[in-house]
Amino acid sequence: MLFYLIATLNASFPDYDFSSLNADQFTKEPSPDYCLKSISTTLLNVGCPATLKTSRMWDSIDDVINIDECDVYSYMPDPESDPYEAEGPVWSFNYFFLNRNLKRIVFFTCRCISNLDELDNTSDQELVFGDLIDEPARPDLYPVPSYARKEMSIGGGLRL
Repeated sequence: MLFYLIATLNASFPDYDFSSLNADQFTKEPSPDYCLKSISTTLLNVGCPATLKTSRMWDSIDDVINIDECDVYSYMPDPESDPYEAEGPVWSFNYFFLNRNLKRIVFFTCRCISNLDELDNTSDQELVFGDLIDEPARPDLYPVPSYARKEMSIGGGLRL
């Protein structure tokens, strides 16, 4: 089974070589329901409720893999084997939904990358008042709750 998880990572991130991963970097989760609740809570807390509601995300995934029949594994990479490490993620998670009967794996990964670096070259006065000449304030630079860019992919290729 470890072979299939590593092969899925290699297919999802072709620029990385995961062949040296150890089994201790993968954890079998208590239940698929536990993972669905964890993922849904995270997406709701970071401001992605539309992803869950309008796209019927879990229904679509269930149609492909029958979630209730899956074993779910999480992957906790070390810094050397983390394909997101170069971007300095605030957080990330990686889940594999494995249905042995259907011989299918769905890899579900999500990360949050800080965009606060974009604010470093902007003065506090400009953040609050905008450029004092004749330009309006730039609301895209305000440090409001959406301080980070969120990316989610399913199967390593489908971005929602």
